Amino acid sequence: MSKVFDLFIIGGGINGAGIARDAAGRGFSVCLADKGEIGGATSSWSTKLIHGGLRYLENYEFKLVRESLKEREIVYRIAKNISKPIPFIIPHTDKIRPAWLIKFGLLLYDNLGGKTSIPKSKTLDLNKKFPNILKEKYKTGFQYYDIQIDDKKLTKLNAQDAKKNKAKILEYNKVKKAEIINNEWVISLQNRKKIKSKVLINASGPWINETLHKNIKIKSKNKIRLVKGSHIITKKLYKEDVAFTFQNTDKRIIFVIPYKKNFSLIGTTEVEVKSPENTVISKQETQYLIRSVNNYLKKQISKKDIVDTYSGIRPLIEDFKEASKVTRDYVFDLKIVKKLPLLNIYGGKLTTYRKLSEKVLIDLKKFLPKTKVGPWTSKKKLI
Repeated sequence: MSKVFDLFIIGGGINGAGIARDAAGRGFSVCLADKGEIGGATSSWSTKLIHGGLRYLENYEFKLVRESLKEREIVYRIAKNISKPIPFIIPHTDKIRPAWLIKFGLLLYDNLGGKTSIPKSKTLDLNKKFPNILKEKYKTGFQYYDIQIDDKKLTKLNAQDAKKNKAKILEYNKVKKAEIINNEWVISLQNRKKIKSKVLINASGPWINETLHKNIKIKSKNKIRLVKGSHIITKKLYKEDVAFTFQNTDKRIIFVIPYKKNFSLIGTTEVEVKSPENTVISKQETQYLIRSVNNYLKKQISKKDIVDTYSGIRPLIEDFKEASKVTRDYVFDLKIVKKLPLLNIYGGKLTTYRKLSEKVLIDLKKFLPKTKVGPWTSKKKLI
């Protein structure tokens, strides 16, 4: 237990792995521990997209959308081997959003992030372009692009790059306790080993407050809302390599996305849950997704068409709005405990993980050794 790490990270999801990669690449000594597999929980249960968050514009989250669009470009550039641009079609229905509002939103979406290699949006004649997919009543559509990615591989590639830079990555090794002894964080692990660190980062996603209360023994003022996002997977619903963004009467949207050559991925729902362990799709969620698809597609689906399902729990900062309007932005809670830093990371999304990691190291700069290496992760490819 003689070595003292610069950083100890609890949680091997995309945020934890991204921080480990960035910090190790700057020459800091890093140790990360996860109770399971790297990228094995929330970070592998997403909708597999790097996107700007088109619908966040309705909540006036322009800063988040701008940052997300910039990161969409960067993540695509550094992870091209596991990602690709894919067109999304919004079939227009004037019962939900007027055409001018969608066009204005897409104009912002095209330009908020600055210069991009991703194609711009355009208006389509759906009866000509997709005569065999959508119901005939959907005549006009709007096309835009986002990036499809393998979320679990993205997390693992970040962890692997951290290891190449001498980070210690511990899987299936739960943190049992973290306490301050002799002016150092001492972290007790499931395998009975103890690790010392100057800085402690709690990046445990939906388990963040549980980790803080039970394992670090500190109460948090930040409340989180656990929101379950469920997906269903069916056999391929159409041949074209295009995704659809379907608007629902509750103002939510769901995606239908080509998935692993022979399948279609449909999601997601937004259901509040009490426990981060509640990762099973409900009957109501299944019916909601099926009904949403059947409102638009000529080919109707039923429960028997489902070949698999998965659900992920997103930890959102509690701001007492309905689930679909709660911000997807991240919040840092930096506490100084007996003169030592503890950083708790609340919220966040797959798209902005890299920028989040950079900001972590900016916020912790005064607690870490001096280094000549500055921000670097936007240029080095994940191989």
